[in-house]
Order: sequence, then structure tokens, then C-alpha cells
Amino acid sequence: MSETSQNQCVSCRKPKASKKCGLCEGDVCKSCLQFIEPTTFSFLPELPPELSHTHYCSGCYGSTVEPALVSYGETMELAKTVFVFFTTQKRRPTTLKRGLEQVRVVACADRDETILRMAFLAAREGHNAIVETEVDCKKLRNEGYQKSEWRGVAFPATVDASKLDREALRDEEYY
Repeated sequence: MSETSQNQCVSCRKPKASKKCGLCEGDVCKSCLQFIEPTTFSFLPELPPELSHTHYCSGCYGSTVEPALVSYGETMELAKTVFVFFTTQKRRPTTLKRGLEQVRVVACADRDETILRMAFLAAREGHNAIVETEVDCKKLRNEGYQKSEWRGVAFPATVDASKLDREALRDEEYY
């Protein structure tokens, strides 16, 4: 086997491919290389091994990464519409189904990200709400430098969205 055939790009067959696909280990030229940021799937609690690489050939990207990106994006859109009910609220929603395990998020930069991460985990399990939500902040000091670390816990749940809308309309009319 000649040296040029060993370094041929698996996508376009050009010689002198300088990079390797993280999944299939095939040689890839710089113009055919598909790159994903390490933070692309940051809301997943555990990254599957096939998505842990940063460089992919176009074949592996199309068959492995693109479907995962689409699924991740759909789950993220669902997470943005998840209902959030805190433990401090007076009225508890009627839950149709409640998850057995709490979702826990630790070491987040801010409160909104903590809530969105818990909502993402609930949406991933097929729920449309998080109930009994508790979010708190811990201040970390390092001599003159201070930062906040947010964490939260909640139970994923499924609630009747139309009933919540009716109750909200009724409450608005009351006040």
C-alpha cells in the first residue's frame, strides 16, 4: 500500500488527509472535517461514547451526530415549555403522572440555567412539568474572588396543561 492511499480522505479521496475521524478512525482532509464543540450536548447528564469526539468524517456525522443533534434540539424546545412548580407555592397542581426519581442539578452558573437543566431532564423522560422544585445558591469565596454556585432538585411530572390554563384564566377573572 502506498503512502498516498493511506492518507486519502474517506469523504473526497484527496491525498494528504491530516485529521482522523473520532468515530471510524478514517483519515479526513481539513475541508471535509465536521467539527462539534465539546459543549454541544452540555445538558445531557452522560454523553454517549459516540458523541464524545470533536472531529467526524461526513459519513459518521450524518449517521450519528445529526440525528442526536435533532433529538437534543427537540428535547431542548420541550424543556423551554415545561411547567415549573416550586415547593413554596400555595396551590399544588394535579399531577397525572409523577416520576419516582428526583432530578438533581449541581454546579450551575445561574438560577435560570439550573431550572432549564432540570426541565431538560424532565422533558427527556417525557414529562411536561417539574414539581416540588427547590433551587438554592451557595457562595464560594476564594480570598478576594467570589462566585455563586447554583443547585436544584425537583420531581419530573406530567400535568394536564389545559386544566392549568383554565385555572389561570379563572384566577385572572377573580382578581
